[in-house]
Amino acid sequence: MQTRYNAYLTVYLSLVFGIILSLLFVFIEGAAIGAVRAQAELVADLGLDSVFAEYNREILNQYDLFFVDSSYGGASGGIGMVEGRLSDYMSYNMTPDKGLVMPLEYNLLKLQNPYLEISEVSCAGDDECMVWKAQAVNYMKAVYGGDIISGVREHMDQVSSKGLTGQDVAGAVAEQRQEFEENLKEKGIEEFGAESEEGYSYPKVSGTFDEIVGGEILALSLPGGTSVSDAVMDTASYFSMRKKAGAINKGIGLHEGIDRPDGLADELIYGEYLMKKCGNYIKPKETGLLKYQIEYILYGFNSDAGNLRRSVEVLFALRSAANLASIYADSSKQSQAELVAAVISLLLLSPELTDLLKAIILGVWALMETVSDMRQLLGGGRVPLIKGSGEWNTSILDLFTGNIPNGGGKKTAGLSYQDYLRVLMGLMDRNTKAARSLDIVEMDLRQTAGNERFRIDQCMDYMKVSFGFADADGHDFVFDKTMCYE
Repeated sequence: MQTRYNAYLTVYLSLVFGIILSLLFVFIEGAAIGAVRAQAELVADLGLDSVFAEYNREILNQYDLFFVDSSYGGASGGIGMVEGRLSDYMSYNMTPDKGLVMPLEYNLLKLQNPYLEISEVSCAGDDECMVWKAQAVNYMKAVYGGDIISGVREHMDQVSSKGLTGQDVAGAVAEQRQEFEENLKEKGIEEFGAESEEGYSYPKVSGTFDEIVGGEILALSLPGGTSVSDAVMDTASYFSMRKKAGAINKGIGLHEGIDRPDGLADELIYGEYLMKKCGNYIKPKETGLLKYQIEYILYGFNSDAGNLRRSVEVLFALRSAANLASIYADSSKQSQAELVAAVISLLLLSPELTDLLKAIILGVWALMETVSDMRQLLGGGRVPLIKGSGEWNTSILDLFTGNIPNGGGKKTAGLSYQDYLRVLMGLMDRNTKAARSLDIVEMDLRQTAGNERFRIDQCMDYMKVSFGFADADGHDFVFDKTMCYE
């Protein structure tokens, strides 16, 4: 008798095992692909981290900002240099044991990177230097907070509302003097030297005016015993001139997520950043090519002496206008000038010219006070923007002695020379200020080892990179990554 066995269980298990095995192979394949993708992303992240870790140390040391110098100390740089650097780092991260002999080693993934492209960058000089300014402004807000510009804004408003810029007090006095003397000559009066018992005479007023406007304003304004830096630079090789010539590296500008620092508050904060990082006449930057760097940003001459001279001329004009406004608001000084003008006009037999002579006396008095102010400011003292009656250093008698007081010492009230520079920077053209400030950055860094050919437009703080990876089985992995300093 034969025994027959049913084989349905064997068939069932065979079928199920085939399905399970197929599913298992799918899981294994998926895990392998996931592992490759994870390694690819990790390699990309580590490569970008390594590139951004190579920020320029001198920019950080001197300016507290982070930028990758794409030239890496060479004569030229750009995206290609950074791509090469990134590729090297990624190659090491894909095969960290390259060159090592390990028994029975075998790389199952065999990850490769056949495609790498940096598709977007932000360069420091992009978009009228907004990339550089954005970092600087964010740094100031983080370190100092927002309450660092209220005084500058207030003083700027005063300067603008009172029209203190653009006035030529000395020119107006010169015209008044010419009109006064022509009137005397028309009356047949050729000699103006009559003098009162008090020592009042027109030639003394006129002589004081000539002493002030006929000489070198810088020499007249400097306190005794001081010297001026003789540093000189060649403007042609720096950022602002290359920018004018269209010879700078450019990226996409500010990348997404970064606020554009183009409001007045941000502009004043950037000005305060420059005051903290750059030198000026009172506090020169000894390690810089130019020592009076704020004055260069304002006026752009190729020497410290030229920039200081122009700074003094502009500040002299502003202080003259402020002093003239102050003296016309002071009834006591008005009365003194009117009395002296009346005495001199009678001596010249021309009482009808009293008002014109009074205007001349008030103008010369304001200019003489301005010389005293400048000596005080350049000596490290302070001068109020608009003076009260008791804050003047000169008297009307000083017009007739030929002696101009040196100032009242280092007063604590009022604005310092640096404060006036803050106001002037706040009023200047923003794009010019930004471009010249990057000139200063280049000058400073070129004085340091390894940065002799440094160019700020080759510095980057943001990158978008397209990656293409492949594994041993021919799977492709393509993705983009972005990175920036925050």
